[in-house]
Amino acid sequence: MPRLLICKTDRFVSRSIQNLVFIILFLLFGSPLFSLPTYNEVKSGYLPSDIQVFDRTGDLIQRYRIRNDYRSEEWTEYNQLPKFLIDSVIHAEDKRFFEHTGLDSNALISSFWSNLTGSSLRGASTITMQLVSLLDPELKPFESKRKTIFQKLKQIQRAVDLEETWSKEEIFTAYINLIYFRGELRGITSASKGLFRKSPEALTPNESYLLAALIRSPQSSIEKVIKRVCLLKKERDGIDDCESISRLVRESLFRNFEYSQYPSFVPLYTKAVLDFSKGNEKPYSKLNVSLSLNFQRKVEEILKRNVKTLANKNVSDGAVVVIDNRTGQVLVYVPNIGEESSVSKLDLIRSKRQVGSTLKPFVYAQTFQENKLTPESILSDSPVGIPVYQGIYRPLNYDKSYKGNVTVRQSLGSSLNIPAIRALSFLDINEFVSVLERLGISGLRYPEFYGPSLALGTADISLLELTNAYRSLANGGLYSSVTFDLSENSSNQRRVFSPISSYMVSEILADREARSLGFGWDNFLSTSYYTSVKTGTSQDMRDNWCIGYSEIFTVGVWVGNPTGSPMLDVSGITGAAPVWRETMDLFHESLSSKLNRPEEMNLINPTSTSSNESRIEKTKSQRILTPVNGSIFALDPDIPLGRQKILFTFSSYDISYSYYLNDENIGSVRGPYLWEPKKGEYRLQVKDRDGKVISLSSFEVR
Repeated sequence: MPRLLICKTDRFVSRSIQNLVFIILFLLFGSPLFSLPTYNEVKSGYLPSDIQVFDRTGDLIQRYRIRNDYRSEEWTEYNQLPKFLIDSVIHAEDKRFFEHTGLDSNALISSFWSNLTGSSLRGASTITMQLVSLLDPELKPFESKRKTIFQKLKQIQRAVDLEETWSKEEIFTAYINLIYFRGELRGITSASKGLFRKSPEALTPNESYLLAALIRSPQSSIEKVIKRVCLLKKERDGIDDCESISRLVRESLFRNFEYSQYPSFVPLYTKAVLDFSKGNEKPYSKLNVSLSLNFQRKVEEILKRNVKTLANKNVSDGAVVVIDNRTGQVLVYVPNIGEESSVSKLDLIRSKRQVGSTLKPFVYAQTFQENKLTPESILSDSPVGIPVYQGIYRPLNYDKSYKGNVTVRQSLGSSLNIPAIRALSFLDINEFVSVLERLGISGLRYPEFYGPSLALGTADISLLELTNAYRSLANGGLYSSVTFDLSENSSNQRRVFSPISSYMVSEILADREARSLGFGWDNFLSTSYYTSVKTGTSQDMRDNWCIGYSEIFTVGVWVGNPTGSPMLDVSGITGAAPVWRETMDLFHESLSSKLNRPEEMNLINPTSTSSNESRIEKTKSQRILTPVNGSIFALDPDIPLGRQKILFTFSSYDISYSYYLNDENIGSVRGPYLWEPKKGEYRLQVKDRDGKVISLSSFEVR
């Protein structure tokens, strides 16, 4: 009989059988409720087991597994598959795939006959029928692991429906991407990589035969798989070569299917991105993030190098985060020192630790906000005992010395502990905890748990939370959350501090002279461009911090030991500050920075704008030279009292300025002043004609 007539007869028989089946199906079940998806819907709904992460320049920086129930790659198109792979799969699973319309009548008749004799219906399933079983949950086998006759009829109907709307190439492509090959390997690309460590384009004919043989029974024993592959090769090539096939099958199936994720530059950053995006119901397989891999690698090197120099100080690890002030986008995220870290899989950016003196700026910002203090207010840095429920709390400064009466500017700039606790006493501690929470700091305990020590940073806070809280100061007191998405800016905006309060704190943290009392003039905190910065060290020297911001960026650094063991003689200046300074300099190689005065200050007193700014600059350059702040003088019993003098000198004499000793005007600053000492504690101030303090020095006579 001519081939054309055979084909026509075949199709007629096939269509007749289909019609008969549909009549039975309609009588039994009525019209189907299942709506077949389009090819594009299936493709767009397909999610690989790994997410691809691209940095802000579009470079692939991470593949990160998010599905543990299967392993799959990106969707593989029909034109990416080798022809001999397609031919092998069709020969093994559905020889008449390109001829039938979803139902192979010859296979169906044979299958029904086998069913009557007690065999399986499996042989009747075309590739199209297998695909609709993957797409329609109703067609999945029951606990018996075999489809019922009714499921089979539904499967046939939906396969024919699918053939009317999808092309053959689309059907085969969806099928080869959705089926399991072995173990957790789902889809042709993961199978090719898992079994052979190569992409489908590079498959050999023998490897294609193995993949095709696995489709029917992915978990079969190795001996059964070898037998199938040998038979398939003989049918396709006419070659009986079971020895080489056996070797290939054994090598491939004994291999660990868990192939490496590449690239993998920022796994912990990617985990943070996914954790922060939980609740986002939109499925995705690619992420375009705000991180810059170029800066990331440079900061990683800065951190590693500096931590190594601190090894003899018992410092073993660190972390750095950089945030764009305007957008809230995270630009750099270095969670530890990498492979050399003892906790390389632990994110030290999100670990909560005591933050030391880094909370002081928020204490003073709130006192400014409530008009309790100003930068020039005087606080006593002297011994104090504060009753708490455990007993008496006696705080000490870092160097265990006292500076006497000091301004708020000096107290914050030089990070004095006792004045900070006195400043906190002006506030409702419940309200201050609420302020910290509005700054995005979570997990705080009840206020009474901390007591006055909260001013010294006894709360546990993560580096990410703390750095973003400082970013609020950089943004004039306006808080917003961080974002990892390149296409988004930060959200959840709320005002925590006024622009004026934030400006006053920022100006103090940028004041080199105010800082000099505690840190000297030459240190890593003083940049050639505007920055506001604060260091902190937790109790028992366990954690060291340096957080600061420029006009454009906020940089947070932590160094210490993940185990919590104390460091040896490490301060913010020698520990985290060098990393902070190098990182900030890196970001400002070609960028300037300035502290912008808020408009509100100009509206309050517009005529004094220029004079006030010059006063700030003049104050920074004009200061009391002697006595040096913190000096202690001892009266000499061998010298008559009237002959002993202490010299007061100022850096720039001005007849409009006056010396004040313990708030008493003792004369004009027209030149040096000789004062006869008496035992006691003293606060020497130089004030201008408006009564504003230009400089202050505290000393003691014993």
